[in-house]
Amino acid sequence: MRLKKDIELEKGPDGYILGGSDMEASEYDMLIPLSDEAAFLIREIGQEEFDEDTLAEMLCSEFGMDYSRALDDALVYMNHWQDIGITRE
Repeated sequence: MRLKKDIELEKGPDGYILGGSDMEASEYDMLIPLSDEAAFLIREIGQEEFDEDTLAEMLCSEFGMDYSRALDDALVYMNHWQDIGITRE
């Protein structure tokens, strides 16, 4: 899985705001707020291919999470990102 190109991530007053040139204004409402962990992953992944193990390892390394919790969180993020349409195969 990969993230779509041209995703923009900014820190706003209510959390992180995720957008991009190919997203319509109405989509921004669905994308706010993002957790610090999700924002970190999106920033670090960029255009690289990833899976749940990759994300879990990143969460463990950056936030000191237990691997099983990190893996559960990674799957939640991936499903959410697919639901909101910011991933591509």
